Amino acid sequence: MASPAITPEEAIRKVLSLPASRRAAALRELLHGNRSALNKALEMLPTVGNAPQSALGQTEIKPEIRIGHYLLRSVLGEGGFGIVWLAEQDEPLRRSVAVKILRPDRLDSSSRERFKSERHVVALLDHPGLIKIFEAGESPDGRPWFAMELAAGSPITQACDVAGHSLGQRIDLMAQVCRAVHHAHQRGVIHRDLKPSNILVSLDADEAVVKVIDFGIARAAFDPMNPDERAGALVGTPAFMAPEARNLRAGEADSRMDIYALGAVMLRLLTDCLPDDSKTLAAHQLFEGLSIDEKKVAIQNRNTTSAKIISTLSGDLDAIIARCLCRDPRGRYDSALALAQDLERFRRGESVLARPDTPPRRLKRAIRHHIVAFTLGLAAVIALTASVFNAYSQRTIAVAAKDRAEISSQGANDATILITELLTEIVSKPSAAPRTSQDILAEASRLAGLRLNNDPIMEARVRASMGHLWTSQHRNDLATQEFSRAIELLQTNDQGRLLAETELLLAGSLREDGSFREARHNANRARLEFLAESPSDSDDIARAYFELARISAAEGQNADAAAFLRQATTSLQNAPEPSEKLVKKMKAFSSTLSNTLNAPVKK
Repeated sequence: MASPAITPEEAIRKVLSLPASRRAAALRELLHGNRSALNKALEMLPTVGNAPQSALGQTEIKPEIRIGHYLLRSVLGEGGFGIVWLAEQDEPLRRSVAVKILRPDRLDSSSRERFKSERHVVALLDHPGLIKIFEAGESPDGRPWFAMELAAGSPITQACDVAGHSLGQRIDLMAQVCRAVHHAHQRGVIHRDLKPSNILVSLDADEAVVKVIDFGIARAAFDPMNPDERAGALVGTPAFMAPEARNLRAGEADSRMDIYALGAVMLRLLTDCLPDDSKTLAAHQLFEGLSIDEKKVAIQNRNTTSAKIISTLSGDLDAIIARCLCRDPRGRYDSALALAQDLERFRRGESVLARPDTPPRRLKRAIRHHIVAFTLGLAAVIALTASVFNAYSQRTIAVAAKDRAEISSQGANDATILITELLTEIVSKPSAAPRTSQDILAEASRLAGLRLNNDPIMEARVRASMGHLWTSQHRNDLATQEFSRAIELLQTNDQGRLLAETELLLAGSLREDGSFREARHNANRARLEFLAESPSDSDDIARAYFELARISAAEGQNADAAAFLRQATTSLQNAPEPSEKLVKKMKAFSSTLSNTLNAPVKK
């Protein structure tokens, strides 16, 4: 194992004497156990030419030297073949540009051909996410050059870490990168060296903007043979190269190599990891394999938690990255655009092409992206099922009553499932503006009416449930509308007990809304329906009397309230297994009512 003190630069110098095809493996051995140093070294490692020079002053061109209309100021960067300078153009207009010129130690014919190819490639491109070329020429000492747009910003990984970008923001940036690369592919250009240092990010009016640079080893449709490939050299950066690119034969390159590189960049951007050829681990598993210190840095740079990173990666995002990194090119995305669209679907909470969609996954995405609204609605549905329509499941009265209970319970479950599906469908759809839980419930009510037009009993159950949901949102006016519509449907379909249950719910909603006369009318109707059942259920009758007591108390008629409460208590005493929940409610109400009745009258 190498000493942890070794730097990426030192490791690179140690492996440069090896053939280019063996340098990456040697680096992995040297820096084994120091993942962050290894990742940095692999990103910097040249596979053709010599290592980037730290002392760039050895070049023949000195600062303040003019080339054409451009005054060279300082070196921005250096690669295996070219040096990029910051320059000032003084005519026909004044602006800062970047000038790339062939290195003085690469004047051979192969290097000149490569430089000429790059100029042609960049000239083909016209996209805000890609570099633009302005002019080309040759220096006094015979080296080709070209002036291009000055791409501001930092490598995408560095820029995101400094800004503390979240995983979501990083995914959005990757979608921008993919669309820019797709434009190049449409022009017949394959970049072949996509890596963080060739993807710059800058802030434009507080908005992050990406720019893909350095098409030095790009393959263009008009030049299917690269000069280095003619010589049998490996081209690209090993850490981001597709497996087939490492054993490339002339003419075999295609756009799916860039798809692999995009997946590797995304993995690095989201997890601080690089693909591991020896393992087939999902992105979240690679992250979990980081050391404690490495995880700490990754978490801080993303302003999140380890659990959140693992949760976000697990599932769809794992599948997207895995599809990009598939060893068989045929298993990858067909285009960079398809990858961009999948990332955008993921951000919207929609199903992704990288992973077959199923109802449980749709529900999971809906909960993740709309947790507040969905939890409110679903909790209310469950509460309704447990407190109202499943009341019979807690006790047995007689065989006939038990059969009715099972039927009622199954119907309630069906209604709950349907409402849950409606909520899932609604919150999964993208919306131009944020939606409240009330917006979602209103849409669910509308869809229920459309889809259950030919099933009045189920529509009545769903509307009764929707009424309970509106009650939980303190919208008794809308709850009343839902209960009333359910009653209309049930009155013509011989559903006496369900009708009585809904009338009792409506009575409670009307009471809360201050409509005491209508509330009393519906509570009485429910009481009569329950009494007409054979055999009758003492719990149901007690609930009806208890609602009448609450209505009377709300009106200030405490004596009437006490009389109804006594009748409710008598009915409950006759129940084989009284509802514990109802008993507790009645005791609490009785205590409050007694205090009111015994309070001294103010003169």
